Amino acid sequence: MKRVLFLALILLAGVLSAQTLPTCYYTYAQVTDMLNAYQAQYPAIAKVYTIGYTQQEHLPIYAMKISDNVELEEDEPAVLFIGQVHAEEVMGVQIVMSNINEILTLNEQALQSLWKNQLEMWFIPTLNPEGHNVVTSNIDNSYRKNKRDNNGNGIFDFSNLVGYDIDGVDINRNLDFNWVHGDTLMQPGSLEVYDYYRGPYPDSESEVHALKELCDAQRFVYSIVWHSSRTGNLSEKVYYPFNWKEVRPSPDMLFAQSIAQGVASQIYTQAGDATYEYLPNLSRRGATHDWMYQQYGTIQMLIECATRDIQPDSLIMVDTVNRCSNGVRWLLKRALMFSQGSVPVAMMQGKVTDIVTGQPLQAQIVITEHDAPWFRPRTSDPATGQYFKPLATGTYHLKVLKEGYQDFTATVMVNANTWTLKNVQMQPKVVAYFAGTVSGNGQPINARIIFKDMDPDTIVTNGSFVHSSYVGSYQVEVSAEGYYPYLGTVTLQEGYNNFLFNLSPTMTIFSEDWEEGTSAWTIVGPWVRENELSASGYAITDSWGGNGFYETNASVYITTNDSFFIPSSEDAMLVFDSHLYTEWSWDPCTVEISTDGGNNWTVVWTKSGLWNSWRIEYVPLSDYPGMNVKIRFHLTDVSTHADLTDPGWTIDNIRLVRGLSGYVATTDPLETPIVSALYPNYPNPFNPTTTISYSLATAQNVSLDIFNMRGQRIRSLVNGTTPAGDHSVVWNGTDDSGRNLPSGVYFYRLSTPEKTTTLKMVMVK
Repeated sequence: MKRVLFLALILLAGVLSAQTLPTCYYTYAQVTDMLNAYQAQYPAIAKVYTIGYTQQEHLPIYAMKISDNVELEEDEPAVLFIGQVHAEEVMGVQIVMSNINEILTLNEQALQSLWKNQLEMWFIPTLNPEGHNVVTSNIDNSYRKNKRDNNGNGIFDFSNLVGYDIDGVDINRNLDFNWVHGDTLMQPGSLEVYDYYRGPYPDSESEVHALKELCDAQRFVYSIVWHSSRTGNLSEKVYYPFNWKEVRPSPDMLFAQSIAQGVASQIYTQAGDATYEYLPNLSRRGATHDWMYQQYGTIQMLIECATRDIQPDSLIMVDTVNRCSNGVRWLLKRALMFSQGSVPVAMMQGKVTDIVTGQPLQAQIVITEHDAPWFRPRTSDPATGQYFKPLATGTYHLKVLKEGYQDFTATVMVNANTWTLKNVQMQPKVVAYFAGTVSGNGQPINARIIFKDMDPDTIVTNGSFVHSSYVGSYQVEVSAEGYYPYLGTVTLQEGYNNFLFNLSPTMTIFSEDWEEGTSAWTIVGPWVRENELSASGYAITDSWGGNGFYETNASVYITTNDSFFIPSSEDAMLVFDSHLYTEWSWDPCTVEISTDGGNNWTVVWTKSGLWNSWRIEYVPLSDYPGMNVKIRFHLTDVSTHADLTDPGWTIDNIRLVRGLSGYVATTDPLETPIVSALYPNYPNPFNPTTTISYSLATAQNVSLDIFNMRGQRIRSLVNGTTPAGDHSVVWNGTDDSGRNLPSGVYFYRLSTPEKTTTLKMVMVK
């Protein structure tokens, strides 16, 4: 029976793909011509941008911006509409082009004028020009993807059977959020074995890069991406982010639901007897609306327009465009400053600035009631400091964070009828320098110092270091090969703070690098030894090479067969390399200690989430002096569905070591620094002046120069003998001839007889 059904589907697929696309649908060339014509006709309010190029054929990907001052980046909410991601779903292209035409031709009408004056509206008719050409030229009107040459044969391989097109990547599955849950090439058990291919790695496709760069620049508040359901099972629905498997809601799910409900209520079905349904996305297989929410906080809706007939004739097409455009109008009203009729406009917005200089700041904006550890930080605009956060009516706790500034917190009431203004002035922390030496057995050594929650790490060469920081207390790790690490707190005062870290040699109690097998361990669960994903040589993983997922309700662990004695005369620490990818907050990986031979266990370290690069983890065992301990590495899952599991945990180079963790510290804020150093400029980004500071241990010949992205020297700030001590130079954004330079990335280089140091800065005008 299954074989008969499968053959029936294959025959049906052949019939579907043999249809000819109606001529009422725009081609890529027609879309390009229309966009250029609109720009020529409405140059003050319409501008065409090339946001990127396609993966295989390098076709331009166009976006149109509509706003009252279209050449300027204004302090206005940005809204995005994407007409097409999947090639065969051509209806969205028609909707977006119709929306552009309406707003431009009616731009002096009351409502359209409000949109034009208060918003920055962006339209991408097709994010997939390669696939769009395949469909509109009737090569294959069931084609879905771009045209990446998957098998590398230089030929575009497609099939007349739906889902059997060998080439191409599904752009909607290529985004880096939940990419691991997308389909591999020839997904086992699928009737459409190629059509949902996620690509060779996350963000592999240039179409995704184009979207990402636009979103990075614009920080869209709302968005719609148009789709059409091939099977008809998902037709005429509005999906919002998200409630995976109905048990993992996003922090903004109820608010996103209210937006989706408003949009859906305006779009009648083709039958005319109801409006579109609105539903949360239940799948973790990747999609732009989940990705844009996780990356930027954008409330994007995936709208499945049309019925199972996703390429209808002109009459139904025009009718569908008109009905769906009502949803667009509602969303644009929701983004306005003042309420239009019954549409609420609740939004928190404002600017973040330095309270001393008044300069705009790019800072992290946190709404405590709508936060999650897996969010990419939502930030204010680096050029203007502006932020927008759409919310429901209510009271919220706002937190604004930026390295080098005191945290800002406030309680804000947001109302439905107009935006709520909350400007933020941030108080800079006082600059302090963390400097000194790291030694072992009294001799300078190479080391690494990690300031927790602060970038970058400090690399210590020949024992000496200096790190620009701020007054306060910080958790630090000081580590060097062959020495017992220091984990502790340093307190910095204003000025220079000199520390001497004297590390003791380490002695190994137990080590495991997996090169000789797993005989020293008791293993529960599908742990395997492999060398595809490892810190060095072999590693052990509960999901080999990241190619599998742990099971639902898993409790898998590896336990040392032997117990190990922790001496009371020295400190002890567990050190290991970790590569971890589990569901945030739900599926913890733990290190556990037993002092009774394995009957009872105490958690001494825990972590969950996406940490999918190798990290050295340190676990102090100071609570177990004079005891015999067993060690267990344990992964636990609390899922109800396989889609809620992840690649899991890979562990390498386990070491149980002993040594002395003491250090000697001397601090004197007024003391001259012990090494020459170049410090990060302040402010950064800047407009158009910034201060560059450096210190010299001795008087010496110095040059301090500015370079552009091409490596060309454009300004000399210092050139000659300079005395020892602290020095600062203000750069005003001009070259040697006094010409004002444009916004962009620049480099400043300090050269002395001792060394040359180069740092990066960003000028934003």
